[in-house]
Amino acid sequence: MSTSAHLPRLVIAGAGGLIGRHLLRLAEGRYDRIVLTHSDTKLPGVTSVRWDPRAAAKGDERGLASVSEALEGAAGLINLAGSSISAGRLGARHVATLRASRVAAGATLSEALLRCATPPAAWFQASGTNAYADGGEHELDESAPIDVHAPLGEVGIVWEASADPVQHRTRVVIGRMAMVLAPEAEAWRRLLLPIRLGVGGPLGSGRQWWPWIHVDDVVRAILWLVERDDAVGVYNVVAEPVRQIELTRAAARRLRRPALVPVPPFALRIVLGGLADALLLASLRVVPDRLLEEGFEFELLDVDRAVARLLA
Repeated sequence: MSTSAHLPRLVIAGAGGLIGRHLLRLAEGRYDRIVLTHSDTKLPGVTSVRWDPRAAAKGDERGLASVSEALEGAAGLINLAGSSISAGRLGARHVATLRASRVAAGATLSEALLRCATPPAAWFQASGTNAYADGGEHELDESAPIDVHAPLGEVGIVWEASADPVQHRTRVVIGRMAMVLAPEAEAWRRLLLPIRLGVGGPLGSGRQWWPWIHVDDVVRAILWLVERDDAVGVYNVVAEPVRQIELTRAAARRLRRPALVPVPPFALRIVLGGLADALLLASLRVVPDRLLEEGFEFELLDVDRAVARLLA
């Protein structure tokens, strides 16, 4: 495996998604970037290491050895790997797929790390704010309970547990991330479509709190947490929460469109199944207490500024 001799190494699992792509750009010139990948696609300036978590979890020694070699002496490991939550209706089969993909990736990474003579200095483990229980009007800081009875709460617990076996070998940071907004993000495009057509408006009551973060801030926060020697434990990687209708109106103002057409909950459930409650109708007033207390500086904490950049 050919790497740069003068830059610290950063290993990313799940780099093909939205966050991973932006992380690779931000890390360029700062790190020797290594991605663990299923594909043969080569990225300029990035070292690719083939891995198959399902095979490795079943004892593929060759695969484990290559992952362990990639992790040896790295400055950080960022685990974003796992099937997309929005790729199904959140029925039993989809939840099983979400669990299995995260368990296999986590088991492979933890086993590979335990084989390292010099393990990565930090492991950033992705998670999601949709694992929290619906809090209504209550603020949800990092001490808020995960909803163990909800499908995404169960998935969140499994995902966060990925790094449990290596707590004694490396510094573990868990980032509970909100809906990530970027011009190319599928969630953002879906939100904009009805607004552009003049039929945007409240989803359900529209008063439910939505956690969100701009992609520029989420990748900055991840690297900030990897680089801080005293960062450990759970962090809410979110901006200031906003009500669903406020986010919709902010976009509608920039587009000079109305935002008056309500969508009742039953219609959302017909189209999206369980995803409607998990991602759109739950009220999650998640706050980034630890990031703010420990000095992280957001570029886009306010939703109006974020929307202005997204639609520039």
